[in-house]
Amino acid sequence: MFFVAAILDKPWYIDELIRSWTNEINNPGLDVIFQALTHLGSPTAFILLGVLVFIYLWIWGHIRQGIILDVGLITAWAVMKFLKNLVGRERPPGEHLTAAAGMSFPSGHAMLSLVFYGFIACLLLIYCPSKYGKITAYILFIVIGLIGFSRIYLNVHYATDVAAGFIFGLVILAIMIKVSRRGQIM
Repeated sequence: MFFVAAILDKPWYIDELIRSWTNEINNPGLDVIFQALTHLGSPTAFILLGVLVFIYLWIWGHIRQGIILDVGLITAWAVMKFLKNLVGRERPPGEHLTAAAGMSFPSGHAMLSLVFYGFIACLLLIYCPSKYGKITAYILFIVIGLIGFSRIYLNVHYATDVAAGFIFGLVILAIMIKVSRRGQIM
């Protein structure tokens, strides 16, 4: 693990490049928008929405998917905490435009958003393939990307933290989808 910590000791060129660009576009209006978006990836949002979506899925006879969603979310959180403690990368220097505690790598907001909203989007594409279901799923995928970008814009993560969060989240999401579809006729 020393190798990973050593390569993440300093920001990568892409981190600096993206940080420079976000400094150029930074303005009070975008600050408000990205502060609001980042809350969609907060622990409070996931607890509240996790319970509500579980109840909704249970009512509609998809309790298995509700359990997979919540177990996947808890698993992603545990993996994220483990990686943050293992790597120990400090947050970017400078003013943080939102509250952020703990280590920087990987981005928990990016990872958990991909797992949670990504699974819901996949369920919509499978169980609600209407035009509205597809539009809602695509909007959720856009929201995932915006939550990840918000963490960079608000200067609480490096771009590589967000990319890693998305990669780890994608692995967990793929497992969730595989488990969800196991035993079903495709």
